[in-house]
Amino acid sequence: MSHSRAPGYLWTVMCSRQRGRIASTIAPLAVLAVALASGACGTDSVPVLFANDADGGADGAGLGDVLVPFPYDGGTRAEYCAGSGPPFVVVPGDGGATAECAGRIAETHFRYALCTCEGYVSNHALTTDAFDSSQGAYDAGPLHVGASVGTNGSFNATGAVTVGGSLWGSDPTGITLSGRTDAQGELHCEGRLNSGQPLRVGADAFLGGDLVTQSDVTVVGTLHQSPGKTSSVGGTKSIGATDTSANVTVPPPCDCAPADLVDIAGIVEEYRAHNDDAAIPLDPRLFENVTAPLDVTIPCGRFFFTRISANASVHLKIEGRTAIFVGGDVAVNAGLVVEVMPGSELDLFIAGNVVSGAAFSIGSAANPAKARTYVGGGGTVNLQKAATLAGNLYAPRAEIVLGGAATVFGSLFARRLSTQGDLTIHYDEAVLHAGSGCPPTATTCRSCRDCANQACTGGACGACTSSADCCSPLVCRSGRCIADIR
Repeated sequence: MSHSRAPGYLWTVMCSRQRGRIASTIAPLAVLAVALASGACGTDSVPVLFANDADGGADGAGLGDVLVPFPYDGGTRAEYCAGSGPPFVVVPGDGGATAECAGRIAETHFRYALCTCEGYVSNHALTTDAFDSSQGAYDAGPLHVGASVGTNGSFNATGAVTVGGSLWGSDPTGITLSGRTDAQGELHCEGRLNSGQPLRVGADAFLGGDLVTQSDVTVVGTLHQSPGKTSSVGGTKSIGATDTSANVTVPPPCDCAPADLVDIAGIVEEYRAHNDDAAIPLDPRLFENVTAPLDVTIPCGRFFFTRISANASVHLKIEGRTAIFVGGDVAVNAGLVVEVMPGSELDLFIAGNVVSGAAFSIGSAANPAKARTYVGGGGTVNLQKAATLAGNLYAPRAEIVLGGAATVFGSLFARRLSTQGDLTIHYDEAVLHAGSGCPPTATTCRSCRDCANQACTGGACGACTSSADCCSPLVCRSGRCIADIR
């Protein structure tokens, strides 16, 4: 089946009550929606159909007047909204576009509280801890060990580091710690580990290089170190056990290889023409030049906007299962707040870069797992004045810039991170179950990512036998890969 992006017409049936509510908050698009039936409707819409141009021109790829279900791989808007199936996005590929479960994308790419592709360098404090929003909002009292930090580059921290999970560094240059460091889970270091202040590891430590410290070292579990590597401890040494029988190698914790990245630009382009905009109706240019404060309620569905450019504050309220696709940059001088209402969820795909001159919050601090933002630009996600962030932010090609002390409820995945103040991340472990409503994973696999973070053994998804079978930083417990929540 062809998946070309052809212009056409959309037919849908909308309840008059809903049409009136949406029309009161969203500028109408040139009318493309017409009623196919009359009378009361029991759902938000009937299945939406997409018709290609009658002339079967180049844009239509020769399909002529053929009617095909829209979205062609993700079910109808009614199904999407009613929750009869998981939220899907259409993902381009060499073999044609396919439907990908949005929850599966989220749980695969937000395994760490913080993951960076090119390294981590900071002279400010870094603190992470975890909670599970499915059990309630964040509570600073109970301690959950599940908020891991990973980098594919060098890790160089001058400030104090408190990781409520495991600390991973796969670069041969190793890990350099100048402040007091406490990794409450495991520690994985491909190269040399240098520490100038007390270092504590709450579980096992895996070192491919030497251990050199000027202060106390505590490893509650076993220190696994490559043969021939040395340990030089300037203070008290407390290690549960030592194992130097095998070479230690640390695979890259962050999925930064080109083949592993989410094709954000491609996904946005698929929805430039194939979207639910006309069903509301909604003008895709609504946010192009916002000069007065704007409050908009967005219902369930999949909607495309050309870009978001605002000199006044923008507040969006998400009601239902919603996916938003932005074809260009997001530039908001007075701030952007996207409120995801209880029982709702949002996947936001931005093809360009992001600049915010004030507040920037997408999701709820009480339920970060339900809001996922994917940024495709290769420049910056510049959040100079954003003190509190909510939701999960994925920008593997960009540098995330935080102008001062910041608190994140959710997670960050970036090519590089620049901080001008202390950073605290409250990781929501519920994102690891975002795909619970998705169809079963494939029976064949190439890696744990094809198995919803579970073990891929001999080309088949199955039970894990050790943590090495799991997508890091998950650990193997009773045959399942789970967050380390000791």
